[in-house]
Amino acid sequence: MATMAAQASSTENIESSAVVSGTIVLAKDGTVQTAVIDDAAKYGQPIADLVRNAALQWRFHPVLRHDEPVVAKSSMHVRVVLKKISDGNYSARIKGATFGDSNTDSTDTLHTAEGNKRTPPRYPEAAIRGRVQGTVYLALRVDRSGHVVDATAEQVNLGNTGPDRIVKQYRAILAESALKVARHWTYAIPTTGPLAKQDSWTAHVPINYTLNVVNAPQPDRTWVSYIPGPYTPAPWVDKPDMNAADALVDDTVQTDGAGPTLLSPLNHS
Repeated sequence: MATMAAQASSTENIESSAVVSGTIVLAKDGTVQTAVIDDAAKYGQPIADLVRNAALQWRFHPVLRHDEPVVAKSSMHVRVVLKKISDGNYSARIKGATFGDSNTDSTDTLHTAEGNKRTPPRYPEAAIRGRVQGTVYLALRVDRSGHVVDATAEQVNLGNTGPDRIVKQYRAILAESALKVARHWTYAIPTTGPLAKQDSWTAHVPINYTLNVVNAPQPDRTWVSYIPGPYTPAPWVDKPDMNAADALVDDTVQTDGAGPTLLSPLNHS
């Protein structure tokens, strides 16, 4: 990777970002009544304030229960990106967001079937030799039997710089590794709630490839730097949400259509 870095023509596309987690409460009309950031000090108070203030301006489709709007509570996960500017300081912007969690106790969303340990992908030997790290964001179509019938890598963010040709090659290597094992995963399907009657569901799953020193503590992944890959939506999704492509928490499953639907822009001027 030293060779890759030396040959890199530019690092201007590098992003440093974090997924900020919290909770919102929606009024019956879909406006946000309250927004709370979990562990604000973890991200820094200015970042926590940025997300909370933005959330208070969002508007959602009213949440219905028995066809009547109700007050609703939802988790939120917001991708905040930092960019270094000319004066040496950093600008921050909200890139994407997802709402609602995959709760293993819930029957309203997809989750890993009880007793079915999800086999993780193997770290590709070529990526280990190259010291390549990154995150693959998968979209999986799950049928009513709980099996994955379609799979695609919507985005691959690489933690290394290099010539476009080499970077593209390693993105493909990580994506192939993740897809190979993900096609054999099974899920418990929704049996209650508005998604229960669908013929299939889309699960969004992040897969991290991180190289660690043996016996060393796990690195802090609150803020991560990477080169974002191109976004390619799953071909079977009618209205893909690019804003949610990489706004996913590690080791989670996000079910398409679960959680409240955002109507207003993520960023307000």
